[in-house]
Order: sequence, then structure tokens, then C-alpha cells
Amino acid sequence: MLPDITRLLVDSDTKLLNADTQATIDLAKKAFETAIQSGLPEQITSARIGYAQVLVRLGYYKEAREVVQDMLASLPATPETVEAQIIAGICAAEIDDIDEAQKWYYDAADLSRKIHYTSGLANALNQLSSSVFLPRGQFNLALAAIDEAQVIWQENGEAHWSAPFLKAYIYLILGDRVLVRQALDEYLPVVKPATREAGGYYYLWARLCLDEEELGKAEEYLQLALRVANQTGVPDLNVWVRLEYSRFHRLKGEVPVAKSWAEDATRFAQRATYKYLYGMALIERSLSTWECGDTCSPEADLLEAKKVLGALKNNYDLARASLLLSAFYQQSKHAEANKAWIEAAEMILREGYIFILERERKFAFPLVASHLRDRDVRSRTAAENLIQKLATVAPPPLKIYGLGQFIVFQGRHRIPDQAWKRRKSGELLRYLILKAGHSAGREEILESLWPESSPSTALDLFHQATSTLRHILEQDLPDKFPSRYLSVEGERVFLHLPPASVVDFEQFEQNLPIAIQSGKIDRLQQALSLYTDELFPMDRYADWSASRRETLKELYLNGLLSLGQLYYAKDQYSQALDCSRRILQLDSWSEDAVLLGMNACLSLKDTPRALRLYIDLERTLKEELNISPRSDLRALAAQLRQE
Repeated sequence: MLPDITRLLVDSDTKLLNADTQATIDLAKKAFETAIQSGLPEQITSARIGYAQVLVRLGYYKEAREVVQDMLASLPATPETVEAQIIAGICAAEIDDIDEAQKWYYDAADLSRKIHYTSGLANALNQLSSSVFLPRGQFNLALAAIDEAQVIWQENGEAHWSAPFLKAYIYLILGDRVLVRQALDEYLPVVKPATREAGGYYYLWARLCLDEEELGKAEEYLQLALRVANQTGVPDLNVWVRLEYSRFHRLKGEVPVAKSWAEDATRFAQRATYKYLYGMALIERSLSTWECGDTCSPEADLLEAKKVLGALKNNYDLARASLLLSAFYQQSKHAEANKAWIEAAEMILREGYIFILERERKFAFPLVASHLRDRDVRSRTAAENLIQKLATVAPPPLKIYGLGQFIVFQGRHRIPDQAWKRRKSGELLRYLILKAGHSAGREEILESLWPESSPSTALDLFHQATSTLRHILEQDLPDKFPSRYLSVEGERVFLHLPPASVVDFEQFEQNLPIAIQSGKIDRLQQALSLYTDELFPMDRYADWSASRRETLKELYLNGLLSLGQLYYAKDQYSQALDCSRRILQLDSWSEDAVLLGMNACLSLKDTPRALRLYIDLERTLKEELNISPRSDLRALAAQLRQE
């Protein structure tokens, strides 16, 4: 009696999850051989596809192509043919024949639509996104294809790891860290431990942490990713992790260690015959040897990378290699420096890869700045065009804390407090944050910040403050580069907060009214926790900050009162009394707070304390305002005295 073919394939998948590579292959192969012995065409086809898919997942692409070769010759209009075409495309892509891979994927997509095979269509679109559009730097096409695939998976009730992985990977390249995090949140539920998918998840987190220079977290994720890569033996994951280890050590200043990781990644990519990853490894190796002071190897690696990536039509990484080669030539005063610059700049402009300047700003910004002064018209024009386009690339977001303090984070990095004391730069930033649209007229700023200075002196101080603020926010910004945070347009100054920026008191103003309306204690507590103290205490005596400070304080007091009333309604009298106390610490005239406190005390059977609250209010209002408490409070106090 022949073994159950389905059971063999299920057991093979189980072994794959347990990273038992040889057992996975043996079981899938046995299922295929058993199907052949059965003589049943449907079982043979199903087992053939299952065996080939196992080989693909383990990186045996030549063998997988041979298994499905017979099916590709006949090409009947069946779902199995679609799967065979996709396998053929994967095998072509993995040996870097992107044109052939694209043909097979399009054939699979067309056939899937013809026979209404939605799973096959989603898979074909997924492969087009990951194996064709992404390597070629066609990021919009890649996102569109994977979005369409994801819609199909969702309609079919499937959860697939590939969509969030690809989105996170692409958004990392584009520099949109908010969308990266959203994609990673979406990715986590479909990750199975010790699998390629898990390794990819750790790898993406490591890249994000390195982008934000959180080296401690990056190292933890790299260790996890490397463990999975070594356990599974997946070739591309092994290369990716080694490349990020190299970058990690470069950021730590451990350049020789970085070089060893880059060299290992290069060897790994060569052994796996991954030309795409080989090109990326050459770029990373060039950076590590460059930082080691090697004056020859970086050029050789970057030229080889350009050759490899150009043959693959990998325009994004080709543009990156071209930019770095141009920077290297500029630094070493190479005879081909100007030619290399024009080639790199024009490719970046042509392909729309302006965000490369932000990703490689260490090299790119000084390079562009130097060519702005170039005598060669074509070279200078290219630099000017890049400068104009750079304004469309968002810089790192700002996180500004102004309640009880003044702290600014740029991305994950805190700007030193002492920086804000230079030439009123901090005061100018705080002033602009408070203005509608974060914008103000120049004359208004001069009158508010330098009221006692002469017009000419105030104007000089204004220019110094704007220039200082510009450089604090972008310390490595060369002269003539437009600031993406601060601009002066005509008579107005604009503070531009990039996407994902946060201002704590604006967040407080938005959240607290909604929390009050919700009538929920936990939401009110959370919203009130944002108010740690008064706004900008260092500007307490500045007229321009007084109105907003008082508005925020009143909002906080209203929130505390609402919270106290909710506590009282739920018979939580001690908590209600605490809210009354907190309000009166900030506003000793608050009659509503006294009424809340008196009622809470009475519910706690503490009449003397309730009377003390009234007496304190009565004395304060008399001494400071020469008025008496309102009638309901007087009546309540009179009643308590009679009792």
C-alpha cells in the first residue's frame, strides 16, 4: 500500500518549520515519487508542485526548475500550470535573469485571470513586486502590485507575510519610518518562530534601528536574525544580515570589524550566485574599506557594483553606487570626478531617487554643495536641480515637549539643551510653535522677541536667530541649501514640522476634549497625563506665551474637574477629593472644585473638612477679589454649620 501523499507533504512542511532541511526535502521527494508510482495524473501534478515549492523555499532553484520542466512544456490552462510558471519565474529571478522572471510572472498572472484563479494571481503579483519591480528600483509599481495581491489574500481570508515585509522594506528605502512601523505591526501576527519570515522580521527591525542609530536595539535584532539565517540556511537572508552587521559596526566606529562582515557578505552572495545581492555587498564593502583609509579598493568595488547592477537594470542601487563613486572621486580629486558627478546626479533626477540624498547625506550633501560652486555649467545645473528637488524629501520628524520643560528630539536623537540658548534660537522656535500654522510675520517677531532693541539691531538679531535655528535643526546642512524645517518667504517665517512630528501641548489640546466627551475615566487619565506642568516655564514672563499658557492651564483644570465628577458619580469619593485638591493648587478661586471637594468630603462623612474647604475659599475670594462665594456654596456651608 502506497503512503499517503498529502500526509507526506504535510510532514515535509512541518520539518521545514523545524528547520530540518534534509528531512523536508526527503519527505517532499518521497511524496513525488509515491505519486508517480500511483499513476494518477492529478496526484503526480500536485506532488510535483509541492516538491518544487519546497526546493524553491530552500534555495534549490535549478532542481526546482527541473521538477516543473515537463509542466511548462504542455501549459494546460490549470491552476497547477500557474504554480509551475511562478516557480519558473522564481528560479529565473534567483539566478538574476529578471527579464525571464518577469515574463513567467506576467504569464502566470494572465492565466490566473483567465481561469479565475485568485490565489495564483496574488502569488504572481507578489513575485512581480518582490523579484522584478523592487530589484529594479520601481518602488511605486512594487507597492501597487503587492497592494493588489494583499487585497486578494484578504478577500480569500488569507494572511500572507510577504505583503507587510515588502512594504516595510520599500518604506525603509524611501525613508518613511512611520509606514515602516505600520507594516511591521501588520507583519508580526503572521510570523512563525525560527522561519525565514521571522528572520526577515528581525532584519527589518535591525535596519530601522540602524537608520535611527539605536545601536543597542539594532544589535539585538541582528543577533536574532543571524541565528535564524544560520539555522535555515536561506541565502538571501544570510547576505542581508551580514550587510547590516557591517553597517552596524561602521556606525559604531569599528571599521575593521565592519569590513570583515562586508567581505563575508560578498563571499556569501558570490557562492549563492546572487548578482543583485553581490552588487549590494560590493557597495557596503566599498564603504567599509573607504572608512579604513583604503584609497584603491573602494573605487574597484563601486565600479564592479555599477557593472553588475547595470546589467540587472537595478537602477536604484546603481544610482546609489554612482553617487558614492562620485563622492569618492571628489574626495580623492580624481580626474573623472566631474563626469561621475554628472552621471550620478542626472540618474538620480531622471529616476526620481532624490531620497538617496537624505539616506547618504554624509557623502551627498558636501558633494552637492561643492558642485554648486562648480565652473562647469552642466555640473552646477545638476546640483541646483537636486537642491530644488531635495525640498520634497521630508527630514526626520521632530518631537517637541513644551509642558513643564523644553526638549526637542530629532528622530530618536535629543538636541542638546545648550544649543537652544544660542542667539535666541530656542525662543524663536517656541514662538513659532505657538503661532497659527507655525508661521509669523517678521515685524511681529521683532516686536515680540526684541522689543527694546533698535529696528536695525533687532533685524540683525533676527537674522542671527533664524540662521542659528536652521543649523541647529540641520547641523550638516551646507551653505545655500534650503532648510526643510525653517523658511523665510517674503515677510513671513515658517516652521515646517515633517510628517510624524509631535508637539506635546498640541496633542494635549486635541486629545483632552475628546476624552472629556467620552465620559471614560481611563481616557481622561491618559489625556491629562500629557500635562506635566505649565507651558514653556522659561518664558513665563514673556507676553507672547501668556495667552496659550493660560488656555492650556484652563483646559487642564476643566479636564481635572470632569475626571473628579466622574469619580464622584461612580462613588469613588477619595479620588474625586484628590481631583478637587489638584485643581485648587493651581486655581484657589475655583468654586466648582470646592463644591466637588465638599460633596466628596460629605460622602466620606468628613463634614469638618468640607467646611474648611469653604472657609479657605471664602477667605481667598475676600482678600484677593473682595467678593463672596456663589450662592449655592454659601447655602451648603450654612446647612453644614447648622448640623
